[in-house]
Amino acid sequence: MSAWVFLILILALLPVVILSLPLTFKGGGCLGMEEQQLEARLAWGWGLLTATAGLNGSKKSFGIRLAGIALPVSRKKKAAVRAKKPVKKTGRRGKRHGFSFSAVSTVLSRQFLAIVLAYLKRIFGSCRLRLRLSGVYGADDPALTGLLAGLAAALRSEHFSSGLEADFSGPVLDIDIEISGRIIPIAIIGLTIRLLLAGPVRKLWWGQLKNKFIRRKQKEVAQYV
Repeated sequence: MSAWVFLILILALLPVVILSLPLTFKGGGCLGMEEQQLEARLAWGWGLLTATAGLNGSKKSFGIRLAGIALPVSRKKKAAVRAKKPVKKTGRRGKRHGFSFSAVSTVLSRQFLAIVLAYLKRIFGSCRLRLRLSGVYGADDPALTGLLAGLAAALRSEHFSSGLEADFSGPVLDIDIEISGRIIPIAIIGLTIRLLLAGPVRKLWWGQLKNKFIRRKQKEVAQYV
């Protein structure tokens, strides 16, 4: 095998290797009515590249490390913000592009919703998300507090541990948060491609793409007529 072929092979496999490395995240802190303290850490490649962020009241911190070596982070603020130029209003309205509600409604079905929900479930499972909440909370309206308590009970699962206690006497917030998880980018990309190629979803984006191509061809023909 020649050196050029070996180099091309490495360059071809490099994106796959990079996307296969895990991206882990972990955070926690406390939320209160008078004080907030949060910390978060994002690591890629088993800690080869890490980013940390923190919030302690009004103080914020941010740092990046590569192979354990701290990298400089620019904290300079722009001295002045450029004034926005006034937009001239014209009588003609710009054309809107993208997905329209009517296009979505034509393909919206139980099968479509089932595929999307299954995709979200797989994404959620692949992230290995773990969330733990504990503390006391309450709103001004007891009915709202009861609604939040019902929502917290409905979301409780193996991924979500809740030790929250509702206080119906008045507004109160004193919650401890812990969250962690792991993401493998190539797995997320694979699940997303699988979703886009599913029949009901493919019908949605393929129809929009085909209509856009037809409109462009019609404009090109009209210019030469």
